[in-house]
Amino acid sequence: MNIKIFYGTPEVAPRMANQRIIKNNKLSLQVRQIYRWMGISIMMLAAVCLAIPGRSQDSAGVMRLMQTNQCQACILTGANLSNTDLTGADLSGSNLTSANLLGSDLRGANLTGVNLTGANLQSVNLRGANLTGVNLTGANLSRSQLVGAVLFLINLANADLSEANLSGTDLSRIYIEQANLNGAQLQGSNLTGAELFGVTLNNANLSGAILNSANLSGASARQAFLQGTQMQGTSLRNANLSRSNLRGALLTQADLSGADLWNADMHGVVLNDAILINTQLRNVQLQGASLEGTILSGADLEGAILTGATFRNVQLTGTNLRGADLTQIEIENVDFTQGIICDAILPDGRTARCR
Repeated sequence: MNIKIFYGTPEVAPRMANQRIIKNNKLSLQVRQIYRWMGISIMMLAAVCLAIPGRSQDSAGVMRLMQTNQCQACILTGANLSNTDLTGADLSGSNLTSANLLGSDLRGANLTGVNLTGANLQSVNLRGANLTGVNLTGANLSRSQLVGAVLFLINLANADLSEANLSGTDLSRIYIEQANLNGAQLQGSNLTGAELFGVTLNNANLSGAILNSANLSGASARQAFLQGTQMQGTSLRNANLSRSNLRGALLTQADLSGADLWNADMHGVVLNDAILINTQLRNVQLQGASLEGTILSGADLEGAILTGATFRNVQLTGTNLRGADLTQIEIENVDFTQGIICDAILPDGRTARCR
C-alpha cells in the first residue's frame, strides 16, 4: 500500500506546483523579451555608430580635423569625409586608405606622405595641393582637379584619373602603370621621363605636352589629341594611337615598333631617326612629314598620304606602300624597290604597276 504524504491539505500542494510553473514561465518570457530588446538595441547602436563618419577608426581624429583643419599622422581609414571643405588642411603622414572624399575641397592642402590607397577622390578639388610621396594606388580620381598640384614621387598605379584635369602639371618621372586616363586633360603638362606603361589615354588631351624619354609602351591613346606634343626618344612600342591627332608632333628617335597608328592625322610630324618596324600606318595622313633616317621596315603604309613629305635615308625593307600617295615627296638615298609600291602614286604622278 503506497502512502502519499502532503504538507498541508491534499488540494493545496498541486495548486502551489502549478503556481510555480506559471511563475517560471512568466520569468522565462520576461527574460526572452529582455534579451530580444537587448539584441535590437545593440543592432541599432551598431548601425548608428557605422553611420557616423570615421567612428569606426578614429572619431577623435575626425573631430580634430573638423575643428582645427589639421590631423597629422591620423588613422582615418574608411572615414567618410565626402563633400567636406578641407581647404588648406594639414593631413600629412595620415592613413586615409579607402576613405571617402567624394566632392571635397582640398585646395592647397598638405597631403605629404598620405596613404590614399583605394580612396574615393572623385570630383575632388586638389588645385595647388601638396601630394609629395602620396600613395594613390587604385584610388578613384575621376573628374578631379589637380592643376598646380605637387605630384612628386607619387604612386598612381591602377588609379582612375578619367576626365581629371592635370593641365600644365609637372608629372616628370612619375610612375603611372595600368592607370585610367581616358578623357584626361594634360595640355602643356610635363611628363618627361614618365613611366606610363599600359595606361589608357583614349580621348585624352595632351596638346603641347612634353613626353620626352617617356615610356608609353603598350599604352592605349585612341583618338587622343597630341598636337605639337614633344616625344623625342619616347617609347611607344605596341601602343594604340589609332585615329589620334598628332599634327606637328616631334617624334625624333622615338620607338613606335608594333604601334597602331591607323587613320591617324600626322600632318607635319617629325619622325627623324625614329623606329617604326612593323608599325600599322594604314590611311595615315603624313603630308609634309619629315622622315630622315627613319626605319620603316615591315611597316604598313597602305593608302597613306605622304604628299610633300621628306624621305632621306629611309629604310623600306618589306614596307607596304600599296596605294599610297607619294606625290611631290622629297627623296634622297631611298630605294622604293625594297618595299611594295603596287598602285602607289609615284612622285612624278604615275601610278606604279603591280608586280
